[in-house]
Amino acid sequence: MNNHDSKSAMTEPTSDDDVLPVGVNSLSDYAPNKLYLLLTSSLPVDITTSSGVVLPSDSSNNNNNNELASQKRSSKRRSFIRYFIPINRTRSSSIPVDPTKSDGFGSPYYQQPRGSIQSTDSCDMRFLIIRHGERVDRYFGANWYMTAFDQNEQYRPYHRNFPSSLPVRTNRYFWAVDTPLTSTGLQAAEQLGRLFQSRFFHPTYAYSSPAMRCVLTTIQILKGLGLENKIPIRIEPGLLELGAARFGMNVFFQPTDWHKYGINVDLSYQPILTHIPPYEREDGYYLRSKHVIREIEKRHNELSPSLQNMLIIAHATSPETLTWDLIGKQPNVGDLYRLSLNIAYLQTVLTERQQDSKFWSVKPIGWS
Repeated sequence: MNNHDSKSAMTEPTSDDDVLPVGVNSLSDYAPNKLYLLLTSSLPVDITTSSGVVLPSDSSNNNNNNELASQKRSSKRRSFIRYFIPINRTRSSSIPVDPTKSDGFGSPYYQQPRGSIQSTDSCDMRFLIIRHGERVDRYFGANWYMTAFDQNEQYRPYHRNFPSSLPVRTNRYFWAVDTPLTSTGLQAAEQLGRLFQSRFFHPTYAYSSPAMRCVLTTIQILKGLGLENKIPIRIEPGLLELGAARFGMNVFFQPTDWHKYGINVDLSYQPILTHIPPYEREDGYYLRSKHVIREIEKRHNELSPSLQNMLIIAHATSPETLTWDLIGKQPNVGDLYRLSLNIAYLQTVLTERQQDSKFWSVKPIGWS
């Protein structure tokens, strides 16, 4: 990310202490009753207003409760061990990795399309819905920001999988609920963009959740496509995942804040939703997602009769909640958490609308 503020220049990592990644049960963004220990208490800072340079539920099915509880306890044990016992071994995750490889837990962190994803002549609109890249807090733990900033609030990345720099925020506690991407996540997102280019996918618009991990993923994908200066990012609050607005919307960077850092965002874009309920149930989240995706469709119906390809960068639950109404499914309200666990970083779902019938379908594009 190109920061144009001298204060945003950060030091390079001074050490490379090995850190175990969080377990596979934490790969999902949304986790009922488990949005970190932090989310069970108030943030130690007033976030009802922003000033200066603030750049800016429910559990799953009862049948899964015992399994989820076991996973939560296991994750806590791993977190405790990670913070207090140094790990002296070589890890491939601490250097740029091949996103096609396994994450070490038996499932791929990154999945990539293979073969051409060109549209057919009968298609007039496509949504390419993508989960963001690897999160810093999922790799280093929920309290990563407590050790990555010194007493003077200067960012000190101590591991090579930290991003080399971060934009300035008025308070580091904002990072607790709005995490960036790891270095690996940034590189993999750019690589995905290059792959799209080689598979002849050329987006005409790009939408992103306001969460930093999603905006950074969008930036990197467009960079890989060579379109970062041609396609402005439309930041849509309605794409936020369930529970993300618990502490209000001011914890997230605003479009004008991204613009100050030289990011190509669409400042003229009028969001579909500006207020996201701080407390929301799964059924409400499904309906919100339906409203957002249908409104995007409606707005583009009025823009151009020609084929429109939309990148939509959001969260682990988004491939489910943004497509169910399009393809005529029923919401999996009670099973949303389990479904989200199966969505890898950068996993992509392609939906196409037939020009004549206006019916939507999911197009299989294959995975490598």
